[in-house]
Order: sequence, then C-alpha cells, then structure tokens
Amino acid sequence: MNTEFPELKKVHKRVKQSLSSLINECLSPDIEHRRSTLSSHPLATVLADAVLEPSAEKTKKWIELHAQGINITGIPTPFSQGSPFMFACYTILEKMCGFSLPLSLRERMQSPDDLAEQLDYPLSLDSSYNLPLHLACVALFSIIGEIEMPHIFDMLYNLQQEDGSWADDVINTALSALALKKKGIEPKYDVQTWLTRERLPDGSWPVANGEVWEASYAVRTGEIADEARLISLLKRCRHPNGWWGFSRYSVPDTDDTAVACYALTPHEPDRAASVCENIVKVQHDAGCWGAFPKITGVVPHESVVGPPITRSNDITCHVLELLELNNRRESAFKKGISYLLEVQEHDGRWITSWWKSDIFGTTEVALLLYRNGYTEPALHAVDWLETQLDHSLNSVECALLMKAFALIPGHDDLLTQAVTSFVEEYSLHSQDPTYDSVYSAGLIDCAVYRLSIIVSALRTVLVRD
Repeated sequence: MNTEFPELKKVHKRVKQSLSSLINECLSPDIEHRRSTLSSHPLATVLADAVLEPSAEKTKKWIELHAQGINITGIPTPFSQGSPFMFACYTILEKMCGFSLPLSLRERMQSPDDLAEQLDYPLSLDSSYNLPLHLACVALFSIIGEIEMPHIFDMLYNLQQEDGSWADDVINTALSALALKKKGIEPKYDVQTWLTRERLPDGSWPVANGEVWEASYAVRTGEIADEARLISLLKRCRHPNGWWGFSRYSVPDTDDTAVACYALTPHEPDRAASVCENIVKVQHDAGCWGAFPKITGVVPHESVVGPPITRSNDITCHVLELLELNNRRESAFKKGISYLLEVQEHDGRWITSWWKSDIFGTTEVALLLYRNGYTEPALHAVDWLETQLDHSLNSVECALLMKAFALIPGHDDLLTQAVTSFVEEYSLHSQDPTYDSVYSAGLIDCAVYRLSIIVSALRTVLVRD
C-alpha cells in the first residue's frame, strides 16, 4: 500500500503536524490557557455580544461579515432539521437583540406561542431538571410573552457555575445571562470575564469548548508527542463523581465519559473500572445508552441519578468500546451488542446521532462487531459503506471508509477507491472544516477530532502491510 500510494506518507506527516500545532495552541490543563478548537458560530457570537455590550470592534466587524443577511447558523443547514431550541434562539435574537433575520429564515419561523408550546417545559419545581439551554429559552419566552415565571429565573440563577458559565457553553451561558439581564437580576458569578476569555482572537465565539472530546480522540491516535499534557487535561476535566462532559464544566455526558475513560484506561486502570461501573448503571433496559444522564445539583458537583431518556447508536458503540478495552464483556456488553444488531438498518448502516453523516457511526459499529466475531452484520455494513464511495465525501468520511476497508479483510479494491477519493479530496480542500458535528441542529467543526480521525485512519492504512 505504501508503494502504491506514496503520497499518503506525506499527507500523514502534514496532518500530524497540524494536529500537534492545534493541540499546543488550544488544549491545556490550565483553563486560563485553553482555547476552543470548534469553529466560529454566528448564533453564539451574536448572543454573547448582546450580553457583553458594548461590542468589541473586532466582534462588530465579524458579525457584519459573517452573520448579517445570511443563514444565522453560518452554513447551509436544512431548516427541516431545526429544533424548537434553535428556532427559539432565532426568535430571541429578533425580539431581544434587535437582530434582523434573513427572509428565508423568517418565512419558516413559528409564532412565539407555538414555539413555547413545543419547548414543552414541565412547569414544576423538579430540581433534577437542569438543562440551562431549555430553562433560558423558557425564561426569555416568558419575558416576550409577559408571563410571570419566577421559579424559572430562580432555577436559572442557581444553576450558574462558579467559573461564571452555565454548562461551560457559550450559547447556554449567553442565553442564561441575557434572561437574567432582561429581568434585572445580577448573576451570582462573573459571567463577563468568562465570556471574554472564551472569545476567539478574531472577535467571534464558538458554540462551546470541546476539550474533553477532542483530547480523548487525540490520545487515541497514539501519535501525540506530548501525550502527558492531554492526560493531565483529561484528569483535570473529570468531575468529582467520575463523569465527564464535552468540556471541563459541561453537563455530564455518557459519550464524553466513555471516550475520556477509554483514553485514560491504560494510565488509570483502577479508576477506569469504577467509571465502567457508573456507565453500566445508566444503561437503558433496551441495552443502549444515550447522551445526558439525569442529574441533580450544580455542575461540576452534580450527582448522576438516572439514565438518559434518549437512545443513540454511536454512543452505545463508544460505551461498548470502553467495556471491551476493560475486558468487561459480561451482561451489559452483550445487551449492548444485541441492541446494535437489532437497530441495524436494512441497507446495512446505523443511524448516527451526533454527526451529519451515518458513515461515522456505521464505521465504528462495524469495526466493533467485526472484532467481536459478528462478521455477517459487519460485512452488511461494508456493503452500505461501499455505496458511499459514489457520493461527494469530505476528507473525514473518506478517512473513515479507508479505515473500515483496511481493517475488515477482503476489501482491497474498495480500500484503493477510498484512498484515491481521500487523496483527491485532500488535494482540493486540504484541511478545510467539514461541519459534521450536530449541535441543536446547527453544524460545527471539531478540528482536533477531525484531524485525529484522519491521522488514525492513515496510520491504519500505512501499517497494514
């Protein structure tokens, strides 16, 4: 393979260098020196700017260039994918921030009353209900609709974290701070400093910081020179209860906990065993896992008290990979495998929750099943992956296809096609953002994760012979 595609070695070296540079620049155990690698996002920028007032000159220019008169998500996202949260954010932008929405978006907007009903907030004092995005949208809609809901503002006020944020997330924090500001309530902690620190050098904001997710996948490549730095970061991002979120003080998430613990397992096997126990406890009766377990308390000192209400094929796969690495192939593992076998689509793929392309989840699940002796469903997945070679793919999708065809024997011709597609895509777009990751039906680019996927796939192909 090396002699047939000699350019792969050069690409591998370039992508590794880019990955190392980005890690050195953005990922740090010290929170004061971290910087999000996620792409700039118009919605996050306009909301954060509305809280900080007056606008920084760089931010004003960025908004004029990237957010005025275009789709506020910044990229062409089908509006059919829009969640009530996203449309609620658009309404808040228009009603409270004086932002002029594009006509193409306004035509699809529903009334505030209809959106308020769709948010479907249970009007109770349930202390376990602490998703700031939902609470902030409801709070702001209560202001728009002139409805008194004091307990919502009390809950929002009490959920602010000591670092000044809500869930270590720009959109969550900006919406929550804006709600308190419009109600004349002074936040408990300093939100201004937090937002200022999270602003990118060009004056924009990302939607969040993905340091846990991205550091975990970078470690997983096995090719990071300063791996100890990332291991230290992951240890510092771990909540006292042993869970992780997308970043340091994010809401605990099953997926992020699984991938972070996977990266740390070789370094802390005893602690990894206890994390596996925690994750097994939030498995659905159906055998799967979902994103956010039910919690009480304020992050990062929350308690996990129940399983998520959602189900996800890719998250289930990541949990099973962790259990596999820790030699935990007992009941929970078997139930998880059975679930994945049951939900495989007729065409061979698995629906992927958090990524725009089903190539992500299908590749990961197929490799997991193949390693564990489930050859037939893995080969059925390869049949579907083969059909994707005829589509227009980005570099990450091509890399994932390469990895699948390289690790499941008997697909040399398909591997050659995938390598050819990757080289062509890379030569045209190099390391351009792919905008694969779904965030409330907006799309973001996770740069370190993306480069880590490519480095890992290239290494798999290069060492194959």
